[in-house]
Amino acid sequence: MKQLLLSFACLLAMPLFAQKTVYIPLYIQDTNTIEGGQFTWDKTAQSDNFIMIWGNTVGTDPASYTADVSLAFNPQTILNTMEMLYDNFKDLGFLDDSAGTNLAQYKIPIIMYGTYGPDVVQGFANGGDVDGVIGAFWVHPIAMQTGDVAAHELVHSLQAQCVIDYRNANGLGPVWNNAGIFWETHANFMRNLIYPQDVTAWGMDVYHLETWGDWKNTYENYPLLFAIMDAEGINMVNRLWRESLSNEYPIAAYKRLGNYNQEQFNTIMYSHIRRMATFDFEYNNLGNYLREYRAADQLNYLPTVQAAYNVLTKVEGTENRYAIPIEQAPEEYSYNIVPLHVDAESCSVIVKFKGHTDANIHAGWRYGFVTAHPDGTVSRYSDTYSANTAEIAFALEGDETAMYLMVMGAPFNDTTTNATNDTWHGYPKHFRFPYELTITGAVPEGFQEPANFREQLKTDGAVHANGGGWVAASASVASSVYVSPSAIVLGNAQITGNVRLENTALVKDAIISGSAKVLNNAFVNGGTYSGNAIIQGQAFVENAVMSGNALVGMRARVTNYNLSGTVEVGGDVVVYNAEGSCDNGVYYKLTNFYEDNLLACDGRTADHPENSDVNSTYTQFTAQQMEMLCNCETLPNCLALAVPNNFVTDNTVLIYPNPAVNEFTVKATGETNSLKLYNAVGAVVNVVVKQSREGFTVNSSSLADGVYLAEVISDSKKQWVRVVIAH
Repeated sequence: MKQLLLSFACLLAMPLFAQKTVYIPLYIQDTNTIEGGQFTWDKTAQSDNFIMIWGNTVGTDPASYTADVSLAFNPQTILNTMEMLYDNFKDLGFLDDSAGTNLAQYKIPIIMYGTYGPDVVQGFANGGDVDGVIGAFWVHPIAMQTGDVAAHELVHSLQAQCVIDYRNANGLGPVWNNAGIFWETHANFMRNLIYPQDVTAWGMDVYHLETWGDWKNTYENYPLLFAIMDAEGINMVNRLWRESLSNEYPIAAYKRLGNYNQEQFNTIMYSHIRRMATFDFEYNNLGNYLREYRAADQLNYLPTVQAAYNVLTKVEGTENRYAIPIEQAPEEYSYNIVPLHVDAESCSVIVKFKGHTDANIHAGWRYGFVTAHPDGTVSRYSDTYSANTAEIAFALEGDETAMYLMVMGAPFNDTTTNATNDTWHGYPKHFRFPYELTITGAVPEGFQEPANFREQLKTDGAVHANGGGWVAASASVASSVYVSPSAIVLGNAQITGNVRLENTALVKDAIISGSAKVLNNAFVNGGTYSGNAIIQGQAFVENAVMSGNALVGMRARVTNYNLSGTVEVGGDVVVYNAEGSCDNGVYYKLTNFYEDNLLACDGRTADHPENSDVNSTYTQFTAQQMEMLCNCETLPNCLALAVPNNFVTDNTVLIYPNPAVNEFTVKATGETNSLKLYNAVGAVVNVVVKQSREGFTVNSSSLADGVYLAEVISDSKKQWVRVVIAH
């Protein structure tokens, strides 16, 4: 009864001009709570669409509160900002207050943190809903000094409103949660449309190898949403909220809502992804802010220096053959940006691309060139390529000064991330799409003249006599230490003994001794490393202690941890517990979302279920396979001849009918020895061992509809053919 009377009192107390009803949250209606006990109407302020509510600490005139200036605020100023944001989000179509919605009926409550005394839960800013009735948010006065935090939290309240007014009403169930990643990314996306200066580039630059929506990049995935908006309008982004199925992965929802088949969708996604090379976004000057942010990070934020541009590995014994390291191979719809440093004397940059289709049954790619003007803005995009093997060419024109090879992981059969196989399964359970390249007319990033590699970092220092790498004047590196030509030592690093810094290793402020090694494109920032410790791959280690034979590799990120003995940390493990210590076991997966989780340190091996990889091992291509057909004399006619069939490189294997219903026939030109049939998750579903020159029939009547991969061995040669089962 008390609740009903108070609700009625709320209605009576409304100003006459208001068109919406004030809804007071139930916990504030309850006079037994601290907030409810302090509620009075003279500690509220209203506008057309909002009601602010605060506690006794700042009194009835919070603008004049002087005891703690961080708690002072002007309600009218805040309400003016909120109404501006409301109008903008309504114009963008995400806010819908049409007749029949709760948003048309109720004002959005804003509850002020810090104003109810020390015994109430405090916070900075968070948004959601109250009582399943109306969106709301809770915010500290400091967070309301500018409008950007308010914009982010208002979006959270509108996301909750979308659930109330759209999804619940239509039985759609919850939006893809994944620990709120899409919620946070979308809130920043909407905020940035109004406050473009708030964008950051580091999220995509550091984590662009990860499947979109990975937990390590919770807030900064929004450039993809910029691209979708530019291409299809803001309404498509809005539809991802209103029309996605229960817990549907946003990428899968986008494909479904756009009515794209897989081939079309891969090409559409690549058209978005290639924009990331230059942040090609015109809306409200977003691209310019992103480019400025990236440029600043290249000077001041070393994780971006390490990760923004991918560094290939040169195939040993060759002049111009390269491979993407497996830890840098793109996952589905993630990407590589490979700067190409063009030879001015060459007629064109020519690239032979060959993908490792044997890595997994989803393996596919989209790739092409991007060129840029001196100011970093995009100049041209090449055609989009999808063949597993092809030769492609592009040349700089006009004032263009930069060229990039963009490669995206494009699963040929379906999106593998979904409500049950989300991004929390870790590196071993993510499909990666490796490839190799032969390049003429340019060298890729990391293989230009060493003096020009990451030259923005080389402002005060000298070339090290043992190896030729760069050492800052503030660092101390003994003559016995090997620093390879493209390795860099910065800050107050102290390196002694038989340490080796190889390839494009980056070290700052670390103490390294003994026979420790920093290899490949690893980055070590602070900490102490001794014995035979190794940091390699794309790993990032910060303020850790490593000794013995401890190893950190792949894409692992280790901070404030003590690793010793024979422990190996790899995959995409993120571990940052200051009390952590481990000396044994192999760890490729650790889900650590804002928690100080510890490594299990239980002696597990690489074969442990959490470590086992869904990707297969693959063999480096031969010199003959990577031999280039095209050159300046044979361009451009040679290009068409350099694209073989996607999977089987000749006509030695025939499967028919394809698609199949209850059976299909396998026939090869030579003697067929065996067939293995794999389903979409890599499990063997049928094995036939039969030597025949006439071919043989495979029963598929019990197989579920879908795409399968047939591994056919004929005349001791293994080949792969895709088979579609459609009953």
